[in-house]
Amino acid sequence: MNEPCYEAQGPNTEEVRNNLLVNYISPNGKYNLVSLTTIKKVINNIISVEEKKYSGWGSYRGYYTFTHYNLIKEINGKLQPIIEEIARNKINKFIINSPWIQGILYRPPTETQKAGRMYKSVESHFNHLCHENTPKQCLTEI
Repeated sequence: MNEPCYEAQGPNTEEVRNNLLVNYISPNGKYNLVSLTTIKKVINNIISVEEKKYSGWGSYRGYYTFTHYNLIKEINGKLQPIIEEIARNKINKFIINSPWIQGILYRPPTETQKAGRMYKSVESHFNHLCHENTPKQCLTEI
């Protein structure tokens, strides 16, 4: 019985971990937003669950035919919400700290420029809050 080596032997856990990690370490991939430690943590968690579930990885042929793609899909599913959160925070940070946006939206009126688009609504909201929080002068105002 001569079997090909790819059917008789299989990867160990360290080899599986390294093969999965290679998929997520690329200089211009979409996973650059996520830190390497987070990626490793997600991979280790998924590997430990899968290894306990099937008590090994099988042959190389079986691993690459059935398991590898499912592991990649599961890791992508865990990393996607993390990537979305990081991207959302970067966009919000840019918008909030952008002097251009601040000038367009909240610029007070001057002699040379008119007020920003949100200036009047922010001003009225501020005045409303100030009026609500002023101390009452007499009992009839309460």
